[in-house]
Amino acid sequence: MKKHYFLLPTGLLATILSCLTSYLYIIIIGLGILMIAISKKKHTIISVIIFILWIILINYYISTQKNQRLSIINQYPTSKQTQFTGTLTYHHQNKIIITIKEGFQIRGFLPKKHTYKLQLGDTVSINGSYTKPSIASNPGQHNKLTYALYHKKIGTITIKTIKTIKKGSPFNSHYMCFKVKEYIIKQHQKSMTDPHATIYSALIFGENYSELDHKSKQLFKKAGLIHAIVVSGSQVSLVLGLCHIILNGLGLYRHYQLIILIPISIFFYILTGGGESVLRAILMAKLMFILKFGFGYKSSPLHVISLTALIMFLIDPFIIYKMGAILSFLATFSLVFGTDIIQKKLPHHLPKIIKNILSIGMAPWLFTTPLLILKFHSLPLGSLISNILLINIIEIIVLLGFAATCLGIICFPLALLIHQVSWLCIQIIIIVSNEVSSLPLSDIPINHHNLNTCLFLLATWVVFKTNYTLKTKTYSCIGLILIGMNIYYFQYHRTAIITHLDIGQGDATLIKTNQLTCLIDTGPPYDKRLGSITYNVLLPALRYYGIRQLDLLIITHFDKDHAGNLKSLLANIPIKTILHNGNLTNYLNKHKLTIPKNTHEETVCNQNELNYKTLQFKFLNPCQHPHQTNKNNQSLVFKLTKHPYSILFTGDIEEQTEYTLLKNNLPDLKSTLLKVGHHGSKTSTNKLFLKSVTPQQSIISAGKNNRYNHPHSSVISKLKHYGKIWRTDQAGAIIIKLSKTLSIQSFLN
Repeated sequence: MKKHYFLLPTGLLATILSCLTSYLYIIIIGLGILMIAISKKKHTIISVIIFILWIILINYYISTQKNQRLSIINQYPTSKQTQFTGTLTYHHQNKIIITIKEGFQIRGFLPKKHTYKLQLGDTVSINGSYTKPSIASNPGQHNKLTYALYHKKIGTITIKTIKTIKKGSPFNSHYMCFKVKEYIIKQHQKSMTDPHATIYSALIFGENYSELDHKSKQLFKKAGLIHAIVVSGSQVSLVLGLCHIILNGLGLYRHYQLIILIPISIFFYILTGGGESVLRAILMAKLMFILKFGFGYKSSPLHVISLTALIMFLIDPFIIYKMGAILSFLATFSLVFGTDIIQKKLPHHLPKIIKNILSIGMAPWLFTTPLLILKFHSLPLGSLISNILLINIIEIIVLLGFAATCLGIICFPLALLIHQVSWLCIQIIIIVSNEVSSLPLSDIPINHHNLNTCLFLLATWVVFKTNYTLKTKTYSCIGLILIGMNIYYFQYHRTAIITHLDIGQGDATLIKTNQLTCLIDTGPPYDKRLGSITYNVLLPALRYYGIRQLDLLIITHFDKDHAGNLKSLLANIPIKTILHNGNLTNYLNKHKLTIPKNTHEETVCNQNELNYKTLQFKFLNPCQHPHQTNKNNQSLVFKLTKHPYSILFTGDIEEQTEYTLLKNNLPDLKSTLLKVGHHGSKTSTNKLFLKSVTPQQSIISAGKNNRYNHPHSSVISKLKHYGKIWRTDQAGAIIIKLSKTLSIQSFLN
């Protein structure tokens, strides 16, 4: 068996390669065929053939599984009356999870004041308004459909009725785990108040266990400590280690210990809410135990990690796409192989304990950060600081908390003393996390071009640090110069990227150039399909484009669908200037808001022009609205120009203001593109106005299946005479690139 240990990491590598994007997949296969053609060694040819066949087989297997899962999700179209039948596996307040056929889960929301008596393990039938997982329609947005596909989630349902078909046994695993969980949470809540109690439970037994509130979760996320509330090796080692000590004390043979520990591991897995990291930790522990005491093999960590990954892949082929699983394996790999390397690189005069603290904090950060940059478009520098400062304190909390929780079953007063020490440690974590997350460079946005620059600099460093020949270095330098010129062109050439975001029924347009970052309107605060617009659309889009602050926020008018996220944006990102129609003060007073001291605000109208090098804003709306009570007709109207192209933004103006504009600003209305007024309502976009603008193409921002039936068919009929019509409800975000040429593309396509 030892002779063939290399097959484990090789098989894992082939499995990973089989999941690459199609063009990389083809390149790998092509290189393999080339190796077969030029190789003269029979052993090499056979190895490469097996390697390629494994890649093809795994790719086919994943494709088949993906189609099967997608067909199950597609069986249930979004509807106001949909019925599901399955087993109740989760219940907290008004939230439930039902497991239906093929292991798929649906999350349900009961009425807040419901009287249903439910028990985990019950077979129930639910009926209500079902929402299918949606595909990402904006840059940087979380793809709910992909997530549902990988995690076997079928969507959400607002429950109208629920009926218990069959009562579950009080001895089923889910119910027993629920009762244990309920007791432990009560013990923690008796020891300290919230949010400390829920944070305490989350650190010991995981986030799924404690129902951590949004504010605490955001704190851990901003400080880069989200991994601390995911059950992993520490907790599993504590549980299984304690069980080993007890079983050894009872004098049981190793084989009997294994038989007892397997159901304990399964119980702990369910108790903590499951998850890839806890499964990985349990499997690794069991494999090491079996290989050592069952077969007498002294296995290396690399082989155990590889075998664990392959077993998890066989259990769930989509494990390789799950961020939690990948990060868990990377962190484990870093602690096994990275800490020693880092310790050797640290100054020799440092005490060993300091080296250990630094290496344990740095290794997981170095190994996981590249993936986090690719996924979340940000460099979490704050995470490095908080991990170095707090990782050992978190380990102490896990150790003390687990011991005190077990002790609390026998003697609560004594356990309370230990819980109070843990409370002090949690207080330190909260203070340090707040300080770290408030640092100016704790989280640096990295857009695609910045990432290319980082990779270019890394490649340059590698070329000059390696012992290549002068000839090889010369060719490498020529290649790097060409790549650098390419990056420079794409990063620094004068292109304006204008993204009309899909935010449902409302407006939000993001503009990014090398000189300016601007957001026009903020959209509504919430959309049924998209959820929170600030956290699910706006902030992810800003991160995607590497935007750390907004130079301009233009609010066309203060209706909820245009200014609904002003408060949350002010709390989450610095804004230099707010331009508005004169109603900002009224809005702030009404919503009891204040703008930061560093934020300038200004009323703009047809006497104002703003120039940002190649970009010009020319405002066309009247300066005063003496007889205008309609908020829509008080919208800012402006022309954005980047020679030779222009876009006319019209807010929610209706025909009355359109005629006013025709009277006052006729020469300035002609534009290349028209951002259609009032989401395509029939009260806007009259024929004479369209004739004056003469757009080559038009953009409409409207919600999918909105209750107003925007855009109206009569408006569509008029616009058809003026080129292509782009709609956010059909195309998702609409991305316009202005340079010497004009290009428009749909994010969904």
